[in-house]
Amino acid sequence: MFREEVRTVLKEYQPSKKEDDTYDLMTIEETAEFIHMAVPSVYGLVHRKQIPYIKRGQRLIFEKKQIFEWLISGRQKTRKEIQADADQYIRSHSGKFK
Repeated sequence: MFREEVRTVLKEYQPSKKEDDTYDLMTIEETAEFIHMAVPSVYGLVHRKQIPYIKRGQRLIFEKKQIFEWLISGRQKTRKEIQADADQYIRSHSGKFK
C-alpha cells in the first residue's frame, strides 16, 4: 500500500517522456554517484548480480529508471508500517483466528 503511494507521487513529479525518447543510460561512475556508493562497491554489486545492468563487451551500462526502481524495492518498512500491515491482515482474516 505504501509503495503504491510512493510510486504514484513519484510519477506525478517525474517529467513525462515521449515513447520515442532514448533511455537514460549511465556509466558505472555516474551510477556510483547516483546511488552514493564507491565505484568498487558498484562493481561488487554487479559481480554478485545484485544490481540491474547491461554489459556490452567490456563496458557496463546502467539504465537510470531500473536503478531507481532497484533502490525503491530495497526500502525497509518501519516498525509502525509493519504493525499496521499486521493489524490489517488480522482484520481481514479475523474469521480464521477464532
